[in-house]
Amino acid sequence: MDKLAHKKVLLDTIRLSEGATFECNEEAILEEYTQKVENTSSVAIKVLSVFGGLFASLFFIGFLAITGLYNSEIGLLIFGASFIIAATAINKAVSKLIIDTISFSMYAIGFILLAFGLYGMDLGYNFIVVLFIIIAFSALYVTQNYMFSFISILIISGGFLALIVLNDVYTVVHLYIAMCTLLLTYVFLNEAKIIVSSKKLSKLYNPLKTALIFSLLFGFITLGETILTTESVQMLWLSSVAIIAIILYLISIIIKINEIAEAKTKIIIYILSALILSSTLFLPAISGTLLIILLSVLVNYKTGLAIGIIAFIYFTIQYYYDLHFTLLIKSILLMSSGMVFILLYLFTSKQLNSNEKI
Repeated sequence: MDKLAHKKVLLDTIRLSEGATFECNEEAILEEYTQKVENTSSVAIKVLSVFGGLFASLFFIGFLAITGLYNSEIGLLIFGASFIIAATAINKAVSKLIIDTISFSMYAIGFILLAFGLYGMDLGYNFIVVLFIIIAFSALYVTQNYMFSFISILIISGGFLALIVLNDVYTVVHLYIAMCTLLLTYVFLNEAKIIVSSKKLSKLYNPLKTALIFSLLFGFITLGETILTTESVQMLWLSSVAIIAIILYLISIIIKINEIAEAKTKIIIYILSALILSSTLFLPAISGTLLIILLSVLVNYKTGLAIGIIAFIYFTIQYYYDLHFTLLIKSILLMSSGMVFILLYLFTSKQLNSNEKI
């Protein structure tokens, strides 16, 4: 039995069990499911289509360089704006994989040409970045295609990071990370509320949660690359405070889900968790990836879980080679964290075994 037929059988079963009081728009449900299946492709194909679009964009930009278009700022602006508008219009009108690839290529080409044109007019980096953020916001409002929305959200978050770096206000990165952390947590924990709030938000939900994960990771990378003074290193705890507080909140949710009522058990869990998180006070990237992993496990988001694990390994390796801390301090922190993890594992295993006996 194919999936569409299975959905019909499921609706018939619900209708029989609920009786005459059950009402639903079967045609609309099946049509929505059919469109979803048609517009869904494997991750590998989407990745290949994105890379194909990027390579096509680069070749086309090279062709434009041969034609001499880069000698005319006005020409670059006209072509760039035209490509962005055309890509948005095509993406809104048709939603197919091949069309997505074409529109994505046009979208990327448009931004690149627009950047060259604006730069040639000496309008300044800040103006260019702000304009790109506005264009990306506008594109999100017009169309909510997955890849298109994903790229637009990354342009917006990347734009804010670019403004921070361009204006040398690196302490604002802490605020950026805190805002991304809060927004990511809200989006993950309020899926149903967001989806039913409006049709546009329901279409934006999946690309939004994936893009927010990458936006947070880009914030950690920016933080690591821009910390050059001892004062900045000492302020790393500012980014960690919000992350640690949210992780402890998630732990309280997990405790409720597992129906742990004994006060002693709760206290031990919180103490062990606090000990682990305290070792990451000056390592916000580590606690941040732990947050991504916890959120992904909590809502069963496999893609986010994979990204979180890979990022956790990457930032752990990067931290070990960080020259801001001595090797002795790193070794002590890693050993203490490992010991607390082992204690937490032994404690949870003991609790599981005792519950199984009951």
